Amino acid sequence: MKNLVLTGASDGLGKEFGQLCVENDINVTALCRTNPNYKCDFIKTDLSDEKSIERTCNIIKERYNKIDMVVNCAGVPGIQKLEEVSFDVLDNLMRINLLAPIFLITQLITLIKDNGADILNVDSTIGTKAGYPDQIAYTTSKWGIRGTSYNLQAELKNYKSRVIQFNVGGMNTRMHTKYTGKEIEHPEEWMDPKEIAKLMLHILNLPKSIEISDITINRKVVKE
Repeated sequence: MKNLVLTGASDGLGKEFGQLCVENDINVTALCRTNPNYKCDFIKTDLSDEKSIERTCNIIKERYNKIDMVVNCAGVPGIQKLEEVSFDVLDNLMRINLLAPIFLITQLITLIKDNGADILNVDSTIGTKAGYPDQIAYTTSKWGIRGTSYNLQAELKNYKSRVIQFNVGGMNTRMHTKYTGKEIEHPEEWMDPKEIAKLMLHILNLPKSIEISDITINRKVVKE
């Protein structure tokens, strides 16, 4: 049985991907603050806290001598006008969106190298363009993850591990609602996270001779 280490496993795309992996006989180690409502190996983790990540990685290294996939799916949005950007919001966003995946991977890097484990970093399409007004912190964090993936591809080029930069556009999840308190308008125009989860698993199940190093998935809205 394959072993997956998954952040953001209790909600949104991470939840859909975790459930899909369980259905496909993949053991899911879920790193999040809330225990997912599906069968998994839950390790309560605060991705904004260095010591919590260290503790979690030590548990993983003690519990498993083999991991096959590390998927960084956790993320938080950030919408603030330039004149109103606060350090606390900036600090928390960067910790979760950028610092946590880097630190998690480096803490597990020996296991990753020894097992040829694949890394998939879920990013946003905002990390491929100039971004939008009032989203300087979020945009910067997503550009940062692209740099992380590209560097890891160079660092791991002589190992079996593949590094997949997965840029995905707007999905019909609760992330926006949790942050703004407002429901998504026209949810039918947003991508279904179940379908995105299927694509992620398909890419990870490809033969090791195939590495999808960078993929962008945009939502397509046709106005009648």
